[in-house]
Amino acid sequence: MTVMDAAQYLSYFMAIYLFAYSYVTGLKICESTKPVRGLTFILSVVMAFVFSCFTYTFS
Repeated sequence: MTVMDAAQYLSYFMAIYLFAYSYVTGLKICESTKPVRGLTFILSVVMAFVFSCFTYTFS
């Protein structure tokens, strides 16, 4: 296994994790009745797309 393979696998799993985390956070925001802070949601979605780009780059 080379460093490029390890970077690709890490980027892939981080993208999957961040998309799932942002999905769950979005569900929590939708069900909330009080004011919410959406910074965690926004950052997790953006970083999920960044890691998706890394996955494409390392392939």
